[in-house]
Amino acid sequence: MSQRTSLINRHISPPRASQGVINRPRLTTLAGTVMQHRLCLVHAPAGSGKTTLLAQWHEALMDAGVLTVWYSTNDADRDPLGFADGLIRAIEVNLSRAGASIPSLDTPDALARLVALLSKRAGSGPIALFIDDYHLAEGGDGGDTINRILAARMPQLTIVLASRSRPSIPIGRLRVNGEMLEVPVEDLFFDERETEDFFRATSSVPVSAEESRQMHQYTEGWAAGLRLASLVLGRMPGALSLSPPTGSHRAFAEYFLEEVILGLPDDVYRFLTMTSILDALNGGLCNAVTGQDNGDAMLSFLEEEQLFLAALPGPQRWYKYHHLFQEFLQARLHAETRTKVAELHARAAQWFIENGSPMDAVRHAFLARRPAWAAELIESYCLYDYLSHGRFEIFSRWMQQLPRDAREERPLLLFLQVWRSINLRRFLQAEQTLRTIEDAAADKQSRMSIIARETGLDIEGRLHLMRALIGAYGGDIAGGLGHIAHLGSRELDQLAFGQVDLDSIRSYLVLHEGNLELAEKLTWRANGVYDAMSCHWGGIHSRCIAAMCYLTRGWIREAANVAEDALRIAQSHFGEQSYMVALPSALLGVIAFNDGDFDRAERFWTRAMPSDAMTDVSGLCERLLIATIGLARVYDATGRSEDGTTVLVRASRRAYEGEDFRLEFQLAIERADRAFRLGNPAEGLREWERLCLHLPEARRRYPPSAWHIWDPFHVVEARASIEAGQTGSALAKLKEVAGRARREGRLLNALQIETLIAAIAGEPRPADTQNHPELGHLLSVYLSPRRDNPPSTSTRRTPAPATALSGLLTQREIEVLELMQWGMSNGDIARKLDININTVKSHTKNLFAKLGVKSRTQAILATLNDM
Repeated sequence: MSQRTSLINRHISPPRASQGVINRPRLTTLAGTVMQHRLCLVHAPAGSGKTTLLAQWHEALMDAGVLTVWYSTNDADRDPLGFADGLIRAIEVNLSRAGASIPSLDTPDALARLVALLSKRAGSGPIALFIDDYHLAEGGDGGDTINRILAARMPQLTIVLASRSRPSIPIGRLRVNGEMLEVPVEDLFFDERETEDFFRATSSVPVSAEESRQMHQYTEGWAAGLRLASLVLGRMPGALSLSPPTGSHRAFAEYFLEEVILGLPDDVYRFLTMTSILDALNGGLCNAVTGQDNGDAMLSFLEEEQLFLAALPGPQRWYKYHHLFQEFLQARLHAETRTKVAELHARAAQWFIENGSPMDAVRHAFLARRPAWAAELIESYCLYDYLSHGRFEIFSRWMQQLPRDAREERPLLLFLQVWRSINLRRFLQAEQTLRTIEDAAADKQSRMSIIARETGLDIEGRLHLMRALIGAYGGDIAGGLGHIAHLGSRELDQLAFGQVDLDSIRSYLVLHEGNLELAEKLTWRANGVYDAMSCHWGGIHSRCIAAMCYLTRGWIREAANVAEDALRIAQSHFGEQSYMVALPSALLGVIAFNDGDFDRAERFWTRAMPSDAMTDVSGLCERLLIATIGLARVYDATGRSEDGTTVLVRASRRAYEGEDFRLEFQLAIERADRAFRLGNPAEGLREWERLCLHLPEARRRYPPSAWHIWDPFHVVEARASIEAGQTGSALAKLKEVAGRARREGRLLNALQIETLIAAIAGEPRPADTQNHPELGHLLSVYLSPRRDNPPSTSTRRTPAPATALSGLLTQREIEVLELMQWGMSNGDIARKLDININTVKSHTKNLFAKLGVKSRTQAILATLNDM
């Protein structure tokens, strides 16, 4: 008798709080609203913390004076009458404990007696009926017991259910009328803060905040998963720092086996294990993998039963397993010799190909241990997807997984590998791969040659195409144009990224050759193809080349529209630090600088600069060249010339270390020109002499038509000639350069050089500049920022007249302070004023003392409005 009483008490008493139960206010405070609803439902998989939450609510309501009844269902409750009897016993025991009388009810129907008993008690005060593990009882009567209780509409009764599955009782009306409180599974998951509190309360071994965060991510906040992980940690201190336990770990496996798997029908178990190879599931895919036709029905069953299956966002029915449960199932699958796992992956790969998901198909082909098939799938289906979305790391990983034979017999794969090497500036590696392709293509009976003939791949044309790209990215314009010339007027094959890339690469090369009309035609033709295939990087590139053409023509607003469109696309599909965002940002910085918005220009150019730890593709030279030179000019124009020197030195070092000759040479041109602009001819001549050492290599790489190289070079050459007393020949050379720019339609370059000519000759600016009011600060890039191009009044560092402080500072101190405002170093000031550098330091110390400041910045800020 005592054993039976103990058994009854176990079902009618809430569980004792176990070690480590923490208060989660976002859930426990809901106890205050429980009695405002007719039904409270908590449904979630095993181990989600349902019982703990109900026990916390139960205790809170008891403390508030509410009569509470607890009942934990068991297998005997599958009998409807047994369930009703169990609830009656629980109610009677709790009424007795509360000192309340038990009504005398004369009815043989247990269900009717239950409803009558609750009605009488609810009439005298609020009552909360807690039913834990309700899923064990519902299978017997289909929810009839709860339906009968709810239909009685007892005003002070609340039913609180916890279930592993969604109850079949009709709850739609209750939900609509606001008579139901529902706590779904996602609300029961622990958040990061709760996870940290849990480990602090349960673990005897200290767990760092980072380890706690990792375990939260790994368990996805699943309560039982956290508790099992804490047990593993207790037995094996430091286990979390090595690697988190997998779902096949003994602690997890035993839990899943005892609480989830045992008792499942065999067909459900087989479905679970076979589909565990999938990271996402839908009915059709599951049918393909299992060879059955009940995928949708099985997924609906698993969802209703809360068997660790979660619906994924979106209108279509896709699901995923909790990854710990998935790992447990996969371990079971691999342990069963009757199931060929590779065959399941092959079925999944075929389904993904037939349903337009080639990237997933390739992954399963690898898992099916069929690398040759994976290589075929990549080449046949994945190139557009890979290139359109910039999934470069995935492709690199695929290439490492493929055996050498499978990789080297697929020509498009090798060409893609070449492209990747070029993007990373590994030009020697790219050329080695091109030679591999050449050698294989020379053997007409090789597998590569056969595949090329079957697919119509133009191997010879693509070899020239890739070498032209090496020229464009590697700074060998002459070499790139030579390979374009080899192709003549022939069109490449129409396979993935053939003719469209030829148009794109050629447009960039002819832009720098000075043929703007052809460059615009080719880049817009390529852009149409890229947009049609949703190739985002191609569309960004072609738009940026068009923007470069427009800037060169002096069409500022047209360039702005195209570059802004390119940036919008880039920010929608690529990371903020990526090259695809950096390239249009560099061009938009030019436009902001032209408008005199130096702050905005600085923001754009700073975004375009690569980080020191950059792993992204380097791309076209303009990404770094424009941003570096632009930042230096902004710093000069806003009184921060020391920062300008720093950015140029850093970029020059990067170019030297990376063997980027074009960037190195053009930055050397800029350093020389800048020294002349800032009034330091001695330094300018030293930079010019160093620059001339690179001339033989530059002349080999850049034909005379490469205006982007030679126009600024001739400007520096003219400055050096002027310092040597050859002003006449220097002006004649500059006029020749400007005339050629006008003939080629490069209006901006022509006006920039003509503005410089006027400044050297002491004449007014060219009259033609008045016809182009949209051209602003870009016209003055060759002029001294102090003498000829003072900063816009919109900037923070506008120099003031040198009169207000004349009573405080000496005239020489005012001159030193004025040059400080233009960002000159002590050495620059000494050379400018033709005094000793120690004298400059002495003047600086004196004016600091008089102004009551400790630094250059403080001195400048203190006197901007007072001088």
